[in-house]
Amino acid sequence: MEGLIEGRIVHVVLPETEQEVKHRPAIIVKVWNQETGCCNLQVFTDGSNDGISYQKGIYWATSYVYSAEPKPCTWHWIEKT
Repeated sequence: MEGLIEGRIVHVVLPETEQEVKHRPAIIVKVWNQETGCCNLQVFTDGSNDGISYQKGIYWATSYVYSAEPKPCTWHWIEKT
């Protein structure tokens, strides 16, 4: 996958929450598989606004894969506005 390197910023879709599906910025920490886009990420959350599980402000997302269609527990390139 072109452009997939450690240090790149992407969007992560948090696991389903009570209210809605949420996209949050994340930094790629480790790329496991270039073909599937499987990587470990440090996700920056909105603290307790995203729920008790995310109140520390950083979420460790391991083995998340790329998905062009945003789905829970996946990452995608940041949308252009």
